[in-house]
Amino acid sequence: MHRVLETLQSKFPSTMVSVREDQMRGDLSVQVSAEGLSEVAKFLHDDPALAFDHITDICSADYPDDLERFEVIYHFLSLPTGTRIRVKARVPEENPSIASVSHIWKGANFLEREVFDLMGIRFEGHPDLRRILLPEDFDEGYPLRKDFPAEGKGWRSNFDFLPKLDEPVSAWNEADIPEDQRHVFMAGDSPESSKRTTELLLNMGPQHPATHGVLRVVLELDGERVVKATPDLGYLHRGVEKLAEGLTYMQILPHTDRLDYVCAMTNNYAYVRAVEKLIGMTVPERAEYIRTIVAEMQRILGHLFWLGTQALDIGAMTVFFWTFREREVLLDLFEKLCGARLTYNYYRIGGVDSDFTPEIIEGLKGFLKSFPQHIHEYDVLLQRNRIWVARTKGVAVISGEDAINFGLTGPVLRGSGVAYDVRKLEPYGAYDKVDWEVPIGKDGDTYDRYWIRIEEMHQSARIIQQCLDQLPDGPVIADNPQVVPPPKPQVMRDMESLIHHFILFTHGFKPPKGETYCATEVPKGELGFFLISDGGPRPYRMKIRSPSFVHMGAFDHMARGYLIADIVTIFGSYDIVMGECDR
Repeated sequence: MHRVLETLQSKFPSTMVSVREDQMRGDLSVQVSAEGLSEVAKFLHDDPALAFDHITDICSADYPDDLERFEVIYHFLSLPTGTRIRVKARVPEENPSIASVSHIWKGANFLEREVFDLMGIRFEGHPDLRRILLPEDFDEGYPLRKDFPAEGKGWRSNFDFLPKLDEPVSAWNEADIPEDQRHVFMAGDSPESSKRTTELLLNMGPQHPATHGVLRVVLELDGERVVKATPDLGYLHRGVEKLAEGLTYMQILPHTDRLDYVCAMTNNYAYVRAVEKLIGMTVPERAEYIRTIVAEMQRILGHLFWLGTQALDIGAMTVFFWTFREREVLLDLFEKLCGARLTYNYYRIGGVDSDFTPEIIEGLKGFLKSFPQHIHEYDVLLQRNRIWVARTKGVAVISGEDAINFGLTGPVLRGSGVAYDVRKLEPYGAYDKVDWEVPIGKDGDTYDRYWIRIEEMHQSARIIQQCLDQLPDGPVIADNPQVVPPPKPQVMRDMESLIHHFILFTHGFKPPKGETYCATEVPKGELGFFLISDGGPRPYRMKIRSPSFVHMGAFDHMARGYLIADIVTIFGSYDIVMGECDR
C-alpha cells in the first residue's frame, strides 16, 4: 500500500470508509465519512510529510439509487512530493451538506460554488455560497443531477425591475428598483443629486471588448482604486459536462474543441489521454511524437494570440499584427494537416487522425528557422517600452504560496516562482525524450507572466525541433479493434470493416468500470479530465478541470488595490478563454 494511504488509515481509522490504490492507472483514492472530511483535509494540507498544498479540483457525482445519493470528490496535489490523491465523501439526498474546505485552500471558494450550483450540495461555512454559472434566480433545480433532463426545462430569467421592451427609459421609477440594485441602475440619472462620493459600484462587462462580451466583473471602487472585484461567470455556459453523459466517448471529442477554441488541439489531447488512461491503452511511438509536436505548435499559437491581444488591450498595436503574421504560418500547416484552422478534431483515442507529410515537415522546419528571431523582435519592442513596463511591472502580484493555495497552474503559477509543469512532473508524449527547461519567474507580476510565455515559445521551438529530428517510423494510431475504427480505405471497400465502423460510431466502446483523473499541460495551465465509467458506452460522469475557471477564483485577490485601468491587464494576464471557463 502507498505510504500516503497507510498514513491516513493509521491516523483516521474510524473516518476512513475505504482506501484504494489503482495500480493500472496509478491513482490513489480514499473515501471518508462526511463528518470527518474537514479533519482529514486539514491533515493532508498541514502535515509536512504529506504536504498536499495544491487544490486541483472539486466535483461531484449523483447516484440516485444509493441511500447516500451524492458523492463529493476532491482532487489534491502535493507539489513537494509530486503525489496526487482523490478524497471522496458521500452525503444523503435529504441533507446534501458537507463542511467547506475554503478556509484551508482559497481555491475551494469557486470550486465549491460550482458544485452547489450544478448539483445542489451545500458547503457549511462557505463565505459566499451562491450560484456561479447559472443566474441566481434559476429555480428549476440542479442540472448535473441525473433526474434533470439534458434538454432543460424551459426556464427564462425574469428581471422585474427592468423596463419592458415597449416602455420608455423615462418610465423608470426608483421605487420599482430593488434597493441593492439602485446604485447600479440609477447612478448619475438623478439631476437633483450633484453630491459625489468616492465609493462606487461599477459594472465592467459583459459588453466590454476586453472581457470578450461574455464576462461581467462588478467592481467596488474607492476613487479609481479597486476595493473588491467580483466576477460574474456563466454567460457562455453550454453544459458540456451534462451533454457528455448522453454521448459516446468518441462523440464527445468534437465538443472538446469548443472549450478553449483558441488552442483547440490541446483540449483534444487532454481528453483522449484521459480516455486512454481509463481503458489502459498504449499509443504507438510515432503517434506520441506527432502529438507532442502538434501540442507544442498549438502552445506557440496560443501564446502568440495571448501576446498580440494583451499588447493590443494595453495599447501596443504593432505587436498584434506581428504575432498574427507568425500565427498564419502555423495555421496554414494545420490546414494541410487536418483541413481546419480553428476547431481541429485531429487527435484520436489511440493516436492521431493522419500522418505528417513531407510538405508539413519541411514547412515546420522552415518556420523554426525564422521564429526565434521573431520572438526577439517582440521582446525588443516591448521590454523597454515604458508604457508596457508601467502597465505590467508590479501589477497583479501574487506570491507563490498564494498561487498554490488558489490552485493556479501554468504561466500564472510559474510566474510566481513555482516550478510546476505537468510535462515534467508526469511526463507524457515525447516530453521525457527531449531536452527542455521550465521557465520560472520571481516577482509574480504581470510582467513575469509575459516573460514566462516568451520563454515558453523558445522552449516549444526546441521541443519541436528535437521531435522532428527523432521522429520514428511506424503507425500513427493503435491497433485495437475494440476501440479504434478500421482505416477509412478499408471501410469504403470491405463490408466487415464498414459494419465495424458503424458499430463503433453508433454504439461506442465500453471501458471497464472505474474512474480516473488525467492532467495535461495546456498553454493556460493544467487542463484535467475526470471520468467515471459504469461499464457503459457513455461516461457516467465527466468533469473538466478548467484552468481558466480556477484562475478566475483568484481575480479578486489579484485585483485589490489596483486601478480600474489595470483590470483589463489583470484579466489578460490569465490568458482566459470563457468557453473553457464556463464550459
